[in-house]
Amino acid sequence: MTYYQFFGVAAPIISLIAFVPYLKSIFKGETKPSAASWWTWAILALVATTSAWVGGAPWPVLLLPGWLFVSQLGVAILSIKYGDNHWDKKNKVYVGGAILSILIWIVTGNPLIALGLTILSDLFASMPNFRHVARNPEQEDKLAWSLGWFSGLFVILAIQHWSFVESAWAIYFILNYTVIMYFIYRKRG
Repeated sequence: MTYYQFFGVAAPIISLIAFVPYLKSIFKGETKPSAASWWTWAILALVATTSAWVGGAPWPVLLLPGWLFVSQLGVAILSIKYGDNHWDKKNKVYVGGAILSILIWIVTGNPLIALGLTILSDLFASMPNFRHVARNPEQEDKLAWSLGWFSGLFVILAIQHWSFVESAWAIYFILNYTVIMYFIYRKRG
């Protein structure tokens, strides 16, 4: 197993480990996942994995987004009962931006455009979550998000060729999680 393959396999394993305390905190009522974000993320993880695969990304960098589709779909389903289901105008705009980006990919048929638009769409989908975590950091599980950040670091280490198709999603992922970590760990007041 190469260095890149090792980290490609380690990234979703770390994410899986992070998923366990996150699920526990959801069931305890300590974490209230933002439904708008998690539903959109699940769809986008599927699109990101598919478009990167069609674009030629190697399997070590595809494992994490593939696993994220499964786990994010699970959290999205749980958000129906246990989450923050506040779908205000801003949330609808963010999700609409995500759907629009996916439609543009369908029209163009270009996997690189799809990957870029998926990253942009994911950023739109993250806005409700950023807002939720900034306002209510106590409603998120620090351990789960911290382990998720490390899974992002591992997928960065799995990149063998720094091409757009192989590295763009991973770089975006770690930056996104860094924002969440800032809101969770910042001192308030």
